[in-house]
Amino acid sequence: MAPIKVHGSAYSTATMRVIATLNEKNLDFELVPVDMRTGEHKKEPFISLNVNSLLDWTENSIMSFEPGRSRSVSCWVEG
Repeated sequence: MAPIKVHGSAYSTATMRVIATLNEKNLDFELVPVDMRTGEHKKEPFISLNVNSLLDWTENSIMSFEPGRSRSVSCWVEG
């Protein structure tokens, strides 16, 4: 299986929560840095993957943009 792509900021607690869960499960992942201060999460190519610019996952990607939604991803990974 290809590594899970985590789109987010390494300084975001929401992204850190997702990364911690993936590490606990020993799952391969790749952090795709997103500069949220400049609104990169509201531009292409991210907006095509997630039109709401919120957390969502598609195929092997986890989008981590909105605090509070990272818990849903953690539950999804746990399941």
